[in-house]
Amino acid sequence: MFIMKYANGGDLHNYLQENFTKITWKKKMHILWRISDGLQTIHEKDFIHRDFHSGNILVEITEIDSCIIDQYLIGDLGLSQHANNTSNEIYGVIPYIAPEIFKGVAFSKASDIYSMGMIMWELTTGCKPFANIVHDTDLIYKIIDGERPKITDDTPEDFANLMKKC
Repeated sequence: MFIMKYANGGDLHNYLQENFTKITWKKKMHILWRISDGLQTIHEKDFIHRDFHSGNILVEITEIDSCIIDQYLIGDLGLSQHANNTSNEIYGVIPYIAPEIFKGVAFSKASDIYSMGMIMWELTTGCKPFANIVHDTDLIYKIIDGERPKITDDTPEDFANLMKKC
């Protein structure tokens, strides 16, 4: 059994829904940095998350001496496996799953990075990727064919370029 302390800010998706208009680009970069640091730690231990999306990132907000400290914790490691595992079973939330996974390739660190790109997109819009369409086999084929959510015009160029590399 694995026990985590309570994350009073809920998950990242709900946090973005409730606070999106108050979150600056500087804050978005901070959030991205913290999540990236957590994913790097998982990968350095030679594990792959395999179900990496905004619902599995927990937000903890603490106030100490009138100073707000926020942490972004990667949770739900129940589907994570060692990087050398060759299982090609498909798990996860369709918009966050890398195209190669749908083709039968095993999850990899690169597939977690693809998921990070979708989380970055969610940081830019406050919405889950492909929220406006049904998450079904048609969407899976579109993802395999290279379709990605449109990057919004107000996204800083460097952020957009990094997102595209994911």
